[in-house]
Amino acid sequence: MKQTKRFRRTLRGLEAVTVWVHDIEQDAAKDGLARQHLQDAVVVRLLDSGIKALGIGNVPEPPGNPWLNIFVNTQKAESGYFYSVTVRLDEVIRLERNKACRTIGTTWETSCRGITPTERLSATVERQVENLVDYFIYDYHMENPR
Repeated sequence: MKQTKRFRRTLRGLEAVTVWVHDIEQDAAKDGLARQHLQDAVVVRLLDSGIKALGIGNVPEPPGNPWLNIFVNTQKAESGYFYSVTVRLDEVIRLERNKACRTIGTTWETSCRGITPTERLSATVERQVENLVDYFIYDYHMENPR
């Protein structure tokens, strides 16, 4: 499993996140991978761990408007799927050299990739999303002890 950009100190003081699982490829959806199921599972997992997880459109948004984005990319092959999963925290950031300049940036990220048979696609991807979200939860709690 590839680990990238797990800068956990960027999670210090994070009050809440908006969760978004991005669209799933049509062939993967036909083979049982459901975006909404993944979305709901991530929100429940975060809430169960004590992290406030918001739906889209909640007002007021937490400071920095942090979004926990989940990207699932799949490519169908003869015997199954190639997949990659990325869990990434994007939020408003200010440039150090120009405090008036604000933009969106990735402040925490982890990912994995693999191959799975078609009949195991949903279970495999769900497990991988769960594992990567667990890294986020771990890092969050290391920086925000109860």
